[in-house]
Amino acid sequence: MKITDIQVKKASFAFDKPFKISFAVLYGFETMVLRIDTDEGITGYGEAGPFEYVTGDNLDTCMVIAQAFREKLIGEDPLAIQRIHSIMNGMYHGHTSVKAAIDIACYDIAAKKMDVLLYRFLGGHNPTFVSDVTIGIRSPKEMAEECLDWKKKGFSILKIKLGEDIREDAERIKAIRSAVGDDVTLRVDANQGWTVKEAIQMAPLLTSLNVELMEQPVKDYDYAGLKYVTEHTDLPIAADESCRVPEDAAKLANMRACDAMNIKLMKCGGIEPALRINAVSEANNLWCMLGCMGESVIANTAAMHLFAAMDNIRKADLDITFFSHCDWITGGFTAKGGEITLTERPGIGIDVDGF
Repeated sequence: MKITDIQVKKASFAFDKPFKISFAVLYGFETMVLRIDTDEGITGYGEAGPFEYVTGDNLDTCMVIAQAFREKLIGEDPLAIQRIHSIMNGMYHGHTSVKAAIDIACYDIAAKKMDVLLYRFLGGHNPTFVSDVTIGIRSPKEMAEECLDWKKKGFSILKIKLGEDIREDAERIKAIRSAVGDDVTLRVDANQGWTVKEAIQMAPLLTSLNVELMEQPVKDYDYAGLKYVTEHTDLPIAADESCRVPEDAAKLANMRACDAMNIKLMKCGGIEPALRINAVSEANNLWCMLGCMGESVIANTAAMHLFAAMDNIRKADLDITFFSHCDWITGGFTAKGGEITLTERPGIGIDVDGF
């Protein structure tokens, strides 16, 4: 099989309402949708969802780099995914969201070639799992009300964005636990917003409220600080922005700087490097969670297939499509509350109209 063409186009998606995290307010997202055609008539879809603060690239650079990759990859075998990555990595350092788009499309093609769903191609067996839904930063009362609304919609796991003043953060998480009761799992994500001291100060309260984990409490570059928090709290600590690529995973594992790693396809460059992050974690008795950023059904469904395939990826934070709507990209999965079931179609199982 050979790649005959790679096409891209920009796409915009609006959130139902503004979404605030510790370092930004988000109103929606823009992505680059990608299509790979082959000489066997099999088409694969991928997507780049850059978030410059995390991935270091943006939509304009994605479009330029995608064209450069197109010129080198036409004629290559899309099933030779490690070679595809070798070519891309040999051309450009970074640009992980573009690499993820091509990687996802190649895996889509590979699974379609075998006439199986992607999670089955990756060795998985269960197409149904539960994802959390993320609550952005607002006042304690507003966040508590929003959490209760999501609970009424059937969501049993809530990820709470914190990372501002710890006194206000404490009021937020107390109000949320009071509102939703004890039968809802809470996770906390500070998005690098706390100091080491603040994270350790917050930990006893979070533990007393039965919070499941604390994600990225300190700055992404502060590996020593992350390790100190991990060693001085009872809560499991998950690295997110500190873990972008497999080399970061190896450093975190060697330092024992965290208990878990949050893999995101846009951070690491796609499914193939995500598998390596998970392998490093598992070999060091660490578990993984799988997250998302600004991505449509295409990339988010690809991540869902990866989650369904890997036992060591134990927690899903794949909620981006709960906040936005798209009528020209369809399929992939169905959801009942936070319970997701992948559709029984080969590849990632999506349709893209007009592209």
